[in-house]
Amino acid sequence: MPSRTKNLRLLGALAVLLACALLVPAVPALAGPDDEAKAAPPKAAPKPAPAADPSQPDLKKLRASVVKVFTVSQSENYRKPWQRPRPQSSSGSAFYIGDRRLMTNAHVISDAKNLQVKRADRVKRYEARLLYAGHDCDLAVITVDDDEFWEGMVPLEIAERPAMRSKVMTIGYPTGGNKLSVTEGVVSRIEVHTYVHTGADDHLTIQTDAAINPGNSGGPVIQNGKVCGVAFQGRMFAQNLGYMIAPSVIQHFLTDIKDDVYHGYPELGIYMANLRNPTLRKFLGVPEDQDGGMLVLKPVPYASVAGTLKKNDVILKIDGVKIESDGTVKVGDEFLDFAFVVEGKQIGEKVTLTVLRDGKIIDLEVSLKEWAARMKPGRVYDERPEYMVLGGYLFVPLTENYLGWGRSNDLSYYMQQYYRTVVQEGTSREQLVLLSRVLAHPSTRYIRYGDAIVDKVDGVQPKDFAHFVQLIDSSKKDLIKVEFEGVNTAPLILDMKKLRAVHPDILKKYEIAEDRHVQPKEDK
Repeated sequence: MPSRTKNLRLLGALAVLLACALLVPAVPALAGPDDEAKAAPPKAAPKPAPAADPSQPDLKKLRASVVKVFTVSQSENYRKPWQRPRPQSSSGSAFYIGDRRLMTNAHVISDAKNLQVKRADRVKRYEARLLYAGHDCDLAVITVDDDEFWEGMVPLEIAERPAMRSKVMTIGYPTGGNKLSVTEGVVSRIEVHTYVHTGADDHLTIQTDAAINPGNSGGPVIQNGKVCGVAFQGRMFAQNLGYMIAPSVIQHFLTDIKDDVYHGYPELGIYMANLRNPTLRKFLGVPEDQDGGMLVLKPVPYASVAGTLKKNDVILKIDGVKIESDGTVKVGDEFLDFAFVVEGKQIGEKVTLTVLRDGKIIDLEVSLKEWAARMKPGRVYDERPEYMVLGGYLFVPLTENYLGWGRSNDLSYYMQQYYRTVVQEGTSREQLVLLSRVLAHPSTRYIRYGDAIVDKVDGVQPKDFAHFVQLIDSSKKDLIKVEFEGVNTAPLILDMKKLRAVHPDILKKYEIAEDRHVQPKEDK
């Protein structure tokens, strides 16, 4: 037993010594003062800075290059065209594209009386002015004359069209705050879509679920540090759904204004039908090895194809690109409306159509031009409305702007029918003239007309509003007969002597400074 206890004590002592040896640092070799640095333990190498993510925007750069636009606009009053509504204040976004130019939406600056811009990295607002506006594509370019504004501003580069399901970021100044806002989403749809600014122009549009709210308009949509779109419209009552203008539309606009004039988009001008029906294809003689093509129902006067295409032509290709039986062409992985090929071209350029006509396949070259008729199917901006007050009678041309002031559905339907059937048949009338309303006055007490469509003035049909005014002014008759369309509207007899007598009193009563505005011919 004693020997066993002794052995246990010895083992315990050895264990204590071993534990102490593990806790005590090793003793370095003796060293002099000059060797102190060598003896110090090596410092850990600094960690390398994380590599920049190219998909993330440079927010410092964007704070200078994406600006807020403040607009005071005054639209036109088409009910009382001699006066204007009160000015309205609104805001949007814009971004720097180089050469002292900012890009934004046309609807942000339309009918503007004053423009100001503000950078996110400064407090000061700067006066801005409009350089170019393309209302058909909802794009505009503005500038600032103050050199101070441009200091440190870096232009944003226009990228290629983003791919489906790829990430994008919307940058701008939406409602809900004053600071620069960044939201993220993905590309969810790419297609040719109607631009609501005019309500009549269709261009390539990219849909995203990145938030696009009022105030975002005109701001860039960023992918990999470049602009892949311009935020411009959303859809009411729809969640997580916004639209941006595609890079191809942006580039078309920038190319167009290189000569310091914006000309717009060319229009082929064709009424078409798809060729999915095999029986129709057989009737038209489409070869079995041709599984695409579109049927020409009618080439439209005033447009590019007038005099080149014929009814029942089958367009098989456009610039060598096959047209599918639903009217689309394959662009990358997407099938887009074949008009996408035309929208990439400028007015004055040419496009080649491969056409099946009378059993033969031929190539037709078409020179592209804009819609040449005065009557336009969409809304216009930055223009005074045309009108003529004659005594107590207000005459105006029929336009989409006029219809937007709460005019009757019947009149809207009539305009569409006229636009589709009369103008497009190439008749002499390029505009419809209305007797819009009769101003209350003792001289007009028993006369009731409203939105009556003028048919003839003393037997002559006016071709447009300017011609109507000319017919009235040049008449030497004391009584002028104005006839209207429809069997239920009696003609109006204008007693010119009586009208001239009451005219000054009516102008004074209704505070009409100018009794007419007719757009100069050189502006038409």
